[in-house]
Amino acid sequence: MELYIFDRDLNFQGIIENFFSLRWVRRYSKCGEFELHCGLTPATLSLLRIGNVVWKNDDQEAGIIEYRNISLNAQKEEVLVAKGRFATSLLGRRIIWGTEIINNTVEIAIRTLVNNHAVNPTNPDRAIPKLQLGNIKGFTQLVDMQVSYANLLEEIEALTQTHELGIRTLFNPTVKTFTFDLYEGLDRTITQTANAPAIFAQEYENVLEQEYSESINNYRNIALVGGIGEGVERELITVGSGMGQDRFEVFVDQRNLSNETDDGTPIPQEEYQAMLAQKGLEVLAESKEIQTFDSKINIGANLIYKQDFDLGDLVTCLNRRWGITIDTRITEIEEVYETNGKSINVTFGNSVPTLIDKIKQVVR
Repeated sequence: MELYIFDRDLNFQGIIENFFSLRWVRRYSKCGEFELHCGLTPATLSLLRIGNVVWKNDDQEAGIIEYRNISLNAQKEEVLVAKGRFATSLLGRRIIWGTEIINNTVEIAIRTLVNNHAVNPTNPDRAIPKLQLGNIKGFTQLVDMQVSYANLLEEIEALTQTHELGIRTLFNPTVKTFTFDLYEGLDRTITQTANAPAIFAQEYENVLEQEYSESINNYRNIALVGGIGEGVERELITVGSGMGQDRFEVFVDQRNLSNETDDGTPIPQEEYQAMLAQKGLEVLAESKEIQTFDSKINIGANLIYKQDFDLGDLVTCLNRRWGITIDTRITEIEEVYETNGKSINVTFGNSVPTLIDKIKQVVR
């Protein structure tokens, strides 16, 4: 495995061939990350600088170094550790400067946000060099949204999670560009006929290790969203469904969501209520019932990675001994490269929220 290193202007700098380990974590609706451990040499010290780009030529995405550490281990080896996130993280360096009101498809909404605040902003100082928008795919899910001063990447991730779309930033070393791209995984479940099915089970010898988790600790299916106003005059709207013990409620405070545009023009009540509903749906999307298969995949078995299954695909996971069969999406793939070879760890379904995820839900 060779790692190609580029500077922040995407000029090629050199190759790293020998390293101790590499974690390359691809995520569907969120930005991926990486972690590289290698020996400290004049070459690695020069190449692995903060802001430089790391790319392996069997992947469409590249990582940007955001952290590095030098240490002396127990074997008296000097070790250089470089960590970072994929190039989609560049969007996290921008906020939504002002107020955006968008009533369109989720694809147009996300492209508008990226264009206005990272590709072609009014203030040219805010433009991210080398970043461009990919082709329109034609996704039809609708959104009514108003957003002000939020982190650009976090807002986009909330939209893609709600509508089960993938985000990635494609790296082209030849023309030196980053291309922001929305996509949707293929349906490879056992019940469909359009694509060859991908079934993960120990009996097919394509799963080496398997762990199943389910949880309703963070689950909510009814959102009461509060907009402007006080007391009985407050604008309230409810989204979701559930009754009895199967009803899990959450309040979403959106009192700062204005019913006027920046120039004071009133927003029609129906449109404003749709905006409140969108915020409620985003919170419910972050509060789903957890049902996850974490699996270490046998890459030498019947299903070939990136050919028979890939990040974002809907697949079937089963364990007959546990009595579990689920059709679920591949939401994360961790590629691990070490001196003894390569392994693939796949997350099927929604993962348990981290503390940071929960804090973001409260703040939203």
